[in-house]
Amino acid sequence: MLVSYATLGYPNREDYLRLVKGLVEAGSDILEIGLLPKYAKYDGPVIRRSYKQVSTWLTDFWSLLEETRRAVDVPLVILTYLEDWVSSLSQVLAKMKEVGIDGVLFPDLLIDFVDEYEKYVNEIKSHGLSAVIFTSPSVPDPLIHKVSRLSDMFLYYGVRPTTGVPLPVSVDSLITRVRTLVNNKLVVGFGLSDIEDMKKALKAGADGVAIGTVYIEEIERNGVESAISLARKFRGILDGA
Repeated sequence: MLVSYATLGYPNREDYLRLVKGLVEAGSDILEIGLLPKYAKYDGPVIRRSYKQVSTWLTDFWSLLEETRRAVDVPLVILTYLEDWVSSLSQVLAKMKEVGIDGVLFPDLLIDFVDEYEKYVNEIKSHGLSAVIFTSPSVPDPLIHKVSRLSDMFLYYGVRPTTGVPLPVSVDSLITRVRTLVNNKLVVGFGLSDIEDMKKALKAGADGVAIGTVYIEEIERNGVESAISLARKFRGILDGA
């Protein structure tokens, strides 16, 4: 399973739409779309740069989400911070469903709202949306085991403290351990961009990978088409595994 991330509206409206279409054509099974947050505290510097660029012009993200939905036919999962929407969550989730969004992932759910996470998972599902749950090595094993059964589509396991920031622990050892806890599809990401680490993760039992930072870095260096080419390469690695 290839889950490809794109920041909504990055690098600009036209190239963003070209990117999401290209990522799907290259073999992405699911698109994860990042909404500009008030403070991207669990994102690394690369994704933060993309948010900063988008913040200069994007004022109506709902219309662009509607365009995204019309442009691609794979599931769309919104990545956004619960703390930004907690006071108006029901209305926001209803609007996402209306737009055609398939699922929601809150990276801060099990960190800042751990005592109430079941309430919020149930709220997401009550609106007909999938609740994709993010976990990491800092989450206790019993909780990972429990939420793996609640998470829709897959359980997202982040192997880095923030996106794109290295962790001095081997990816395969992390995945081997967590695989025994997870009763669900296991997708590994949050800064996973090294091809050898991807291969190790798949060999250790991951069902897929989530890629984001490396696409943005490639766009910064060589443009959207080059990032799409990377997605084709990642698709080939997954198929080969």
